[in-house]
Amino acid sequence: MKEDEFSQILSCMGILRNMYEYARFIDPLRSRIIKMEALDGQAGRLPGFEKSNCFAFWGNKTTCENCISMRAYVENQSFVKIECAAEKVYMTTAVPLETKSGRIVVEFLKDATGSMTFSDGTGGDNGEIYSIIDRMNDLAVRDALTGVYNRRYINEKLPLELMGAVVSQQLLSVIMIDADHYKRVNDTYGHLAGDTVLITLAETLQECIRRETDWVARYGGEEFFICLPGATLKMTLEIAENMRSRIEHKAIPSGNSEIKITASFGVSCRRYARDSKIEDVIAAADEKLYLAKKNGRNRVEW
Repeated sequence: MKEDEFSQILSCMGILRNMYEYARFIDPLRSRIIKMEALDGQAGRLPGFEKSNCFAFWGNKTTCENCISMRAYVENQSFVKIECAAEKVYMTTAVPLETKSGRIVVEFLKDATGSMTFSDGTGGDNGEIYSIIDRMNDLAVRDALTGVYNRRYINEKLPLELMGAVVSQQLLSVIMIDADHYKRVNDTYGHLAGDTVLITLAETLQECIRRETDWVARYGGEEFFICLPGATLKMTLEIAENMRSRIEHKAIPSGNSEIKITASFGVSCRRYARDSKIEDVIAAADEKLYLAKKNGRNRVEW
């Protein structure tokens, strides 16, 4: 984008420009800051101003979990969030924009530390307030039972992973996992034991991924979804087989008993075209998961 395009965009956003102190032009596909500008001549430099990655400002080493710029890009509508960084509270509005170079997102930020009132009736200090905000943002994208990402995160993150893979012409590898005979666990040991099984499954899956770019989510019920951007088929199959084996050999305590369980895995590793949708990605792995179930369960199909 040219300098006059940035100026033209900002000039058309008079209300937001007057409300906020900074504007960051973001490419969510690459988690990259295209340009950053102080809207108020009195505003100081933001921490991480010199960083090229948009998540560095928030003190993260990879894409933020509850990223509103990602949501704005995917859903093509604006979102507002309150977030903490460097012991300050920021109000952020993410606005998607179509430019000659394609869709980008403009983040408008305001240091609201001294201008917002938080009250829970207990007189808590700022540390408690920051903790509450962090927990609220975490709850939005985390499964309450297992602690891994939830279905909402899949719906928001997977489109960016897909678009990123298309742009970079890289492989996009995903795994669909289903706990075998899970209903039998609930019927035999009870629903609390069933919950323990799901928590143990999630922990085992999480332990088996190593790269910061890989992530695990609960798809629904006893099904889990794993995304391994850029992973080769060989790498993906090794990870899936490691997960399968570790689950098979787990003994999950339940009262005076131990629960043994297995899981079936469907693996998809491919390059996608520009018109591909996340439904195509999920369906490719789901088809192989169905095959694993059909062929006897407790196996990896690809």
